[in-house]
Amino acid sequence: MTNNYKIIEYQLRKYSFEFLKVSQEPLNMLETLNETNPQMITDAQKPNLLAAAIVYTYLKRNSLNGRGGITTKAVGEYFGVKPTAITQKTFDVEFRLYGMKDRLAEDEKYEFIDRDRFEVNELYWEFLESPEADDVKKNIKALKSMIKKDANFFDSYITLHEYYLMDGDFKNAIKIIEQGFKRAIDLIDNNGKFPDELPWGFMENRHIIRMIFNFAMFIWANDDKELALKMFMELLKSNHNDNIGARYSIVAILEGFNSQEEYEEQFESEDGMGLKYEALEEWFYKSAEKHKNVLGWWLDLEEEI
Repeated sequence: MTNNYKIIEYQLRKYSFEFLKVSQEPLNMLETLNETNPQMITDAQKPNLLAAAIVYTYLKRNSLNGRGGITTKAVGEYFGVKPTAITQKTFDVEFRLYGMKDRLAEDEKYEFIDRDRFEVNELYWEFLESPEADDVKKNIKALKSMIKKDANFFDSYITLHEYYLMDGDFKNAIKIIEQGFKRAIDLIDNNGKFPDELPWGFMENRHIIRMIFNFAMFIWANDDKELALKMFMELLKSNHNDNIGARYSIVAILEGFNSQEEYEEQFESEDGMGLKYEALEEWFYKSAEKHKNVLGWWLDLEEEI
């Protein structure tokens, strides 16, 4: 039994005694997590955050949260963590406890779920919201420091790549996005195999998916359409819900577009506020029909839903 487990168990017992009429359910949730996802407990950088998320999961499932009940703010004050962090971690706890039953029977599939990188993730979002975010030189230094803190947190690489481009440092822009991509692939690789499932539903995976997607966009714009197409296909196959939008990029490559920017230009809204969704969807399905040898399997999945 890990030290993290003991810390969380103690905190849950204490909170349950003080507020939940000694309910055993939060402890049962912890035990289930320990049986099905022990790494989530072992790797927790903030055991008190995981304890808070388990408590809030219990509150939600028993309609004891929100107005007239116990809020994330109250739980956060008790455990010494931010309410926003509890909300994010609660999503992960719920998904692992109640959203994986079908997955557990599929032992032959390789599913990757990254560990919690809460501390550097929090640093990164604080950095983005900082009033100094427009200072290119200063922020290049800050992002390099984040990478040094956790070399496998990939949002830092993506943003550093963008800052290098803004600074006109194309050599380092290329170098950093290639480094980030290589580390992402090394992290998820299983004896040369890309994960069968790299679910976006786990927030821990999103920085990895964004890294691969951004690298694919980069090499697509730099004439390596074959590798870009392969990477977009891997993202789509490993996450059929396609929250990142890889399917559009796949069709755009097959239709002869030379970059993400080039294909998106035709769907830009007049007010400059994003893309025209209906026009994009109409174009996608019409174009995808011409490439069923590549995307037919995904279109068939759509029909089954």
